[in-house]
Amino acid sequence: MKLKKFIKECRDKEVFKNLSIYIVSSWVLLQVVSLIAEPLNFPKKTLSYTLILLLIGFPLYIYSVWKFQLANTIKKKPLLNADGLPVPGKYTKNSFKKLYFAFLSLIGLLSFSAVLYIVQKNFSQNSNYSDFNVGDKIAVLVFDNNTNTDDYEIAGKMAADWIIHGITQNRVGQVISPEIIEDYSEVLKASLVPSNKKDILTDYLKPSKIIKGEYYLNNNRLLFQCSITDEIMNETLISFKPVECDPNAPLDCIEELKQRILGYLIIEDDDSQNLQEMPPKYEAYQYLLQAKKLQYKNDKEHLRLLDKAIAVDSTYFEPKTYKLVYYYNVNNYAAADSLLRDLLISTETNDRQRNLYNLYEALLLGNNKNVFRYYQKEYNYAPIDMEINSSMMSIALQFVNQPMVIDSIYQEIDMKGMDLLNCNYCEDRYYIKALADIEFQNYRKAIDLLSPFSKEQGFEKLKRVLIRAHNKLGNFAISDKILSEIQITSKENKWLEMFLFNAKDLLVEGKINMANIYLDKIINAVEQAPDTVRTKKNKILAESLFFKGEYVRAELILQEVLNVQSDLMEHNAMLAITYQRNGKTIKAQEQLDKLENLRGEYQYGSVDYALAQYYAAIENEEKTMNYLIKAVASGRWYGPTSFQNDPLFKFYVQSEAFKKVMIFSY
Repeated sequence: MKLKKFIKECRDKEVFKNLSIYIVSSWVLLQVVSLIAEPLNFPKKTLSYTLILLLIGFPLYIYSVWKFQLANTIKKKPLLNADGLPVPGKYTKNSFKKLYFAFLSLIGLLSFSAVLYIVQKNFSQNSNYSDFNVGDKIAVLVFDNNTNTDDYEIAGKMAADWIIHGITQNRVGQVISPEIIEDYSEVLKASLVPSNKKDILTDYLKPSKIIKGEYYLNNNRLLFQCSITDEIMNETLISFKPVECDPNAPLDCIEELKQRILGYLIIEDDDSQNLQEMPPKYEAYQYLLQAKKLQYKNDKEHLRLLDKAIAVDSTYFEPKTYKLVYYYNVNNYAAADSLLRDLLISTETNDRQRNLYNLYEALLLGNNKNVFRYYQKEYNYAPIDMEINSSMMSIALQFVNQPMVIDSIYQEIDMKGMDLLNCNYCEDRYYIKALADIEFQNYRKAIDLLSPFSKEQGFEKLKRVLIRAHNKLGNFAISDKILSEIQITSKENKWLEMFLFNAKDLLVEGKINMANIYLDKIINAVEQAPDTVRTKKNKILAESLFFKGEYVRAELILQEVLNVQSDLMEHNAMLAITYQRNGKTIKAQEQLDKLENLRGEYQYGSVDYALAQYYAAIENEEKTMNYLIKAVASGRWYGPTSFQNDPLFKFYVQSEAFKKVMIFSY
């Protein structure tokens, strides 16, 4: 039977009608489940389970259509023998039935493949973030100082830190550190804060075990005592015998106590994964502790204290990592690379140090896939630490573009009762979570998450994502209202940036006329400013003219910008595109040559990304995709304004080649 005839028979026998009933009903069911799952507190994967059941049911439904509606309508032709007489009970094979079951087999295979894909994406990968191969949560408290002198105050903090090192690196359990307890007590809203830190532990963080202790002086000897309590059973599991040492060498006590605790927790001691095989010198530890307190607050003093810690103990690994991270964060990659080489020399043979070295090496090489892999190991030690959790979310989304794992990382920390104004990392967590929701077209979830901040001062980063979610839903009036309020309450630089961000988003959505309204407001505001002020805003003026398509004016401003700062990669690309649009093809090629000559170390794909922008603008898809692949291979981030969020690539987003770019770093 020919395919055309088969399709006609299917139509006549209402096969397509029956199939459409199943498909439409399934779609309606999925919409209903997605709407009611969260209000009714259904499990997070309810929608995935429903889809799997519907996919499995589809080929079964097709078979039931055959059995109960079609089988009896098929006319059976008797099989004839050599004499032309019918053979009793034998019939010729029906061509319609053969094709029907062939298509049933194909649909069954596709449904099974889809089920495997969903399971892999929603269950296999996410399991990496819900099961960390570690035991129960163990809280370690700062030891109480009962020496009646502040001279030994730091020993209590060091005891807790050194015990934490042993527990985490031996993967005995997820540790709740004193810093985590302090962070939670500061960011929980006053009305919800328990009466003391012990209540925060038992009522909010809920560890299964708590390690606590004290130390005191006796006959000019320093004595440390420690116990482990089971908070679930409300009983003391063990009280260790006191350890004593010279008051000038408290680390001797602390190391011995750590070994006893690990011996109890893991039965046999194994130091193969400690960050530091031998405790650092006490003075070096003091300097590091002071340096940590000044991180992100006083860079100069932070570095000075780190250097002093390293000078006191050249084998001390941790201050070296803090120093490397500082230089990486301020984009001084050459200094960070130099420190990495020094770090290799001092790296010991344990797994934690090797993993940290590999992590920093991957960062400096722009190997985002390995950054994700090595940081995941670090994350597993303390998934409820706010800084580590926030960083893991950022790396997952912006380094390797895996929005599907963001929710499981986000859910590790209960945000109920958090006070964003007092939480350094909460804003980043909301930001990444909302961006991931938008990637999955969960625009309403992103809006519900971020709407409380639309009326607050600041939070521009969150407001950008909120505006994007409203634009995706077509709520342009709401976006405009938020932007108008920002224009009134924010400094000019802030609202100009917000307007440009919104205009680009509108261009991505194909709303050119609406985008031009915001671009005109930017252009008018900058051009009306005094010359001394306007010059400082030439970058945003150049971009606005470029995206509005005013290439003659954009050419002049872009030239001014690049005369001042020639290494702005994307402005170089915009100028090359502008020359091309203005019919100056030779100048466009010269500008591309200049862009190529800007290549250097630690650029992480910025030149290749800029070249991809140029070739996208002139509609050369092959070169566009080649340069985008080079960019991500060299460490280009999947940022909130790049790749699928870049207006220059809007016509390529649905292409198979672009989709490969988006999963390149998996």
